[in-house]
Amino acid sequence: MQFSSTDLINLPVYTQSGQNLGRIVSFDFDIESHLVVNYHVSTGLIKGLWHQHLLVHRSQVVSISKDRMLVEDNVSKDVVSGLKKTKLVVGN
Repeated sequence: MQFSSTDLINLPVYTQSGQNLGRIVSFDFDIESHLVVNYHVSTGLIKGLWHQHLLVHRSQVVSISKDRMLVEDNVSKDVVSGLKKTKLVVGN
């Protein structure tokens, strides 16, 4: 199956246990191997206020369909530990 960049951008990302991690916002492409190397995922917890960008390596991807990307559960553990360290800044 082939995917275009428009198929990947905004594709929801879930862990194997069903946790929604966010959506793909971009990806890194290796021109020598012709492979996507990393996927950039935005958690978008509170739109415009609190979000985190995650880097998912292709080795962590379990499957990709037209509906979602499925990643290993250990990705969510990294997200949770990262979120605890993230500060929420509101106001200007």
